[in-house]
Amino acid sequence: MSQKIGGSGALGGGSAVNAEVDAVGNLFTRNAGYNATGIALGGGPTNGPGLYTEADPGVITTARLMIAPEGDADYRLRISQELLLDDETFNYLAQNTGKHQYTNTTLTLAWTATGLQTNSGTITTINTGAKFTTYASFPVFGGGQQLYCQFWASANINPVTNMNTDVGLFLPGAATPYAPTDGVYFRLDSNRWNGVINYNGTETVVSLTGFTYAANQVYKFTITTAEGTTYFWINDVLYGSIALPVAQSTPFMSDTLPFSLRTAIGGTAASGALQLLVKDYTVSIGGTGFAEPLGARSNAIFGSYQGLSGGTMGGLTKYTNSTNPTAAVPSNTALTANLPSGLGGEAWETFTLAVNTDGILMSYQVPAGTVAVLGKRLKVTGVKMTAYVQTVLAGGPTVNTFAIAFGHTAVSLATAEAATTKKPRIVLCPELTNTCTAAQAVSTLLAQPSGSVSIFTEPIYVNPSEFIQFTVKHVGTVGTSGTIAYNIQFIYSWE
Repeated sequence: MSQKIGGSGALGGGSAVNAEVDAVGNLFTRNAGYNATGIALGGGPTNGPGLYTEADPGVITTARLMIAPEGDADYRLRISQELLLDDETFNYLAQNTGKHQYTNTTLTLAWTATGLQTNSGTITTINTGAKFTTYASFPVFGGGQQLYCQFWASANINPVTNMNTDVGLFLPGAATPYAPTDGVYFRLDSNRWNGVINYNGTETVVSLTGFTYAANQVYKFTITTAEGTTYFWINDVLYGSIALPVAQSTPFMSDTLPFSLRTAIGGTAASGALQLLVKDYTVSIGGTGFAEPLGARSNAIFGSYQGLSGGTMGGLTKYTNSTNPTAAVPSNTALTANLPSGLGGEAWETFTLAVNTDGILMSYQVPAGTVAVLGKRLKVTGVKMTAYVQTVLAGGPTVNTFAIAFGHTAVSLATAEAATTKKPRIVLCPELTNTCTAAQAVSTLLAQPSGSVSIFTEPIYVNPSEFIQFTVKHVGTVGTSGTIAYNIQFIYSWE
């Protein structure tokens, strides 16, 4: 039996009408709001539907997580970008000592081509442990900012007794067992993975009971935290959350935290040699309202004025503590021994270079990208230089001109342009031009100017495996002896 659905008009429709259906049986409905003539229906827009996004369907937690975006009174939706704070892929064979610190007691970590491996010695020894942490720390701002920590990892066996492994954002203890003193992190204990917030040593833990891992399978682990609830996700599925304790205003006490990993065996032997293999990590922040050049952000991620992961560790400025360099005559086709291979430092030139001949005072080859070395472009925005007489000059006078040679695929300035090779591109640095007088005295600055900066409005980009060099040319009368000391510094970043 069919039945009509009607109404009295009490909700603002104006008259009693029947509901309508289309040709395939869909019922037409009208939400609360205004009609075409501006009359409120069903209580007006305040009773209408809201706009929500599904952050998690509740497959594990059994409760769907819905979050409403925010709009202002002038019809604008609150939006923001996500800012990358740090990123690292562990595909190289030695610690990047410029970014990371590592401390251990018997239990060891290993840098391998497939990841950072905990307990590389497969021990079960009591009272042992290791910690890995970034030198950089990452902020949690107020006002709706959200801090994200993500890493990919696998475990070789099921959980073992008496071994804990923590990964996330936390301050590790100074000594074995290096237990976290503050932060947010995942913990693999003797039973399962857990989510932890730690406020100045007081931990609140949620057991991620819905997650069981398979040995050697890689999973994506994500923490989102702010001045409120902290969420723990695995493979983009929410497995647990911890609401902010009522006595706290933040999940942890610190304003900033490093990315850290620690693993430790307690006072009794572990029941097995569990190893966690961490493939990479990323730290980012959402809700920020500012932007910056990629080079500046890259310096924050990869390190300022230092080598890249998998390459030369330490600074790239050749400046030996409390030691003067040895002078040498620069060459056009090679970097002469004792002249610096780097992106800054001291270069002492023997004043006998033939006039009207280019000489390489400083040279650096950008590391080629491989599976174990970051293939980053070098971005150079300028160069600074000072020059003075280190030992008295004989011969001269000369005008000394300077240039940056870059982009060539071999060290020689005579490298030819061909299908598989590149000749050097040249950027002149007229701001650095100076002069030597005949028989100029020791400890005097070379004139006009003694020190200056050459800034490039358009940056120089040097690709992986290409060279960049700082060169000099003497014009005038050849020198016969003496030493000119240069202090040179490229202004650069990685992109």
